[in-house]
Amino acid sequence: MSSDPLQQVCDLIKGDLSLERVRDIKEQLLKEKSVVEYQLNKESDKYYGEVEESLKLLNLSRNSVTSIKQQINEVNKLGNDNRFAINRYDILFRATKLYETVNTTSSIYDRIYNFVALMEHIERLLVAELAEDALETGCPHLLEIHFLLTSARDFQEQVVVMAKEATEDAQRTVMKLFSRLSGIISKFDKLLDGLTYDIVEMARAEQISLAIRLFKIYDLEEREDLRIEAIRNIIKKKEIEIEKSSIKKLPNSKNTARLQDETPKVIEYPTNKGLYQEIMSGTISTRTAPRGYKHFLINGINNSISEMFGEMREKYVGDQKFDVLDNMDWIFNELIIVKEHIANCCPPHWNIFEVYFDQYYKELHSLITDLVESEPETIIILDILAFDKTFQDTLKQDFGFTKSEVKSVIGDKEKETLFKDYLNLIVVKMTEWIGNLEKAEFDVFLERSTPPHSDSDGLLFLDGTKTCFQMFTQQVEVAAGTNQAKILVGVVERFSDLLTKRQKNWISKISEEIKKQINYNHKYDIDPESITPEDECPGGLVEYLIAVSNDQMKAADYAVAISSKYGKLVSKVYEKQITNHLEGTLDGFAEVAQCSSLGLITLMFDDLRKPYQEIFSKTWYMGSQAQQIADTLDEYLLDIKPQMNSVLFVNFIDNVIGETIIKFLTALSFEHSFKNKTISF
Repeated sequence: MSSDPLQQVCDLIKGDLSLERVRDIKEQLLKEKSVVEYQLNKESDKYYGEVEESLKLLNLSRNSVTSIKQQINEVNKLGNDNRFAINRYDILFRATKLYETVNTTSSIYDRIYNFVALMEHIERLLVAELAEDALETGCPHLLEIHFLLTSARDFQEQVVVMAKEATEDAQRTVMKLFSRLSGIISKFDKLLDGLTYDIVEMARAEQISLAIRLFKIYDLEEREDLRIEAIRNIIKKKEIEIEKSSIKKLPNSKNTARLQDETPKVIEYPTNKGLYQEIMSGTISTRTAPRGYKHFLINGINNSISEMFGEMREKYVGDQKFDVLDNMDWIFNELIIVKEHIANCCPPHWNIFEVYFDQYYKELHSLITDLVESEPETIIILDILAFDKTFQDTLKQDFGFTKSEVKSVIGDKEKETLFKDYLNLIVVKMTEWIGNLEKAEFDVFLERSTPPHSDSDGLLFLDGTKTCFQMFTQQVEVAAGTNQAKILVGVVERFSDLLTKRQKNWISKISEEIKKQINYNHKYDIDPESITPEDECPGGLVEYLIAVSNDQMKAADYAVAISSKYGKLVSKVYEKQITNHLEGTLDGFAEVAQCSSLGLITLMFDDLRKPYQEIFSKTWYMGSQAQQIADTLDEYLLDIKPQMNSVLFVNFIDNVIGETIIKFLTALSFEHSFKNKTISF
């Protein structure tokens, strides 16, 4: 077992080592094992089929080679038989060769004589086509130009090879003869480059015939290149074998002297002499080297796409550079045209759609990467992620990509980084918003210059909670609109953390304000003149505590509603995470509500501290302390009931009853004596 599985097992068994946990781990590992075995079997079947097919092709190739060898042997046998069957065969053979040489020389002379006129004719056609808009005219002379120019280039390459085997004077004459050809080739390449740039536009302009002719040229060039490459490889192997055999025939002493005396020469195969011999034998009848027009096509397509993206970058600069995200539909339109029209005009093995798609993806990825590295705002990050989602969905729906074939235009690592950047920015923004909100609502809570608001049911409330969840809902709505579950869960998680901090801050503020109010009350009872400005405490704390309690109930309802609404938009795994994060805040809301309720009770019984101190004292039996306690509590409860949430009020009543009993029993600590016979307390 490798270190990675061992580490995985160690991680799984950390912490809880109960039998139930071991059973769960076993089931998990068995499931993973089943998945791996299924994938291995699937891949094995796939490669087994490919190997089986390859073996069949290998056997077929071997049989074909054997058949060709037999046929070659038969041809050689027939040739030898005919050679000895004909009298004076050698003389006839040499005469035939001489006739072929004379005929070839005559043909070369005629072509040289007419070459200048041919160049002028090709150049006139090229100038005419370059002067017109090919999308309008359809470039009618394209095939003629290519045919004539190809013939001229074939002739030039063959004559150059022949001239290298002749005198230097012949070589200079040949160079002078063909000096004009390079300029004409450049013009033809310019024409092809322009047509390649407009391949997609040909489909839009309904010039399918032009596209087919263009691809026919590239197809012919590719096949001729493959043909001459094969011939050159054969010549190369043949020359290398001849060289090896010539070395073996030399005596060892001569080989040693040759190695010592001669400077090693770098020989490029096939040699010019080898090419010359194949031209004279008729094996090479066209070009002598590949011309690479298939690469010319691919480079032309790539350059045209890069140029379009370059124009788009120039258009969207500065503050407008992110507007490009709203103007990407043309990319999909181009790819659809390539898939539905252009791909039908060229050989299937070219996979022309993949050529276009790969370049579009490369340029698009570069563009998006530049936008990401520009440190965009949160809304722009969401736009980038939304475009990436749209890009992937479009590939699957409109272009038939499978899930495994679809690629993120951002890149998987960059996408994760973008997720983190967005969530970090959201945390910064939300922290700032919540901080400003807390400052405003705490100022209102501490100053209490105006009474809390009342809803239609007469329940008190403050504005902070509603505003807080409006911000929360807005960000969650934006995150949900991206169709990115990770972002939605991340926003909920971060905001839940901020809510938890806000709850702790409320508990701290409530506790401080209650302590301040009680301190003020005590000082006022002792000596009102001793109260300093720092001790002053605004009124209305009871009403504000009621409002804060009610707000916690509303906050809990808001949290549950958000969990229910947005949890349904994601998978079960993400839904559980959203639920867990928001449920964690519910306990905090309950704690704040409980803190407010206990604060109310503290204030109520602080007003009753004097009557409670007199319990079981001499004045207790003759005074009205019990009635005073009952009246005060009744007055508080009658005032609080219509202003507090009914659920909270029920719990509040229970706490008041409990506190009443506790206060009564606490009064026993004052060591009151009850003279009832001999019993003393």
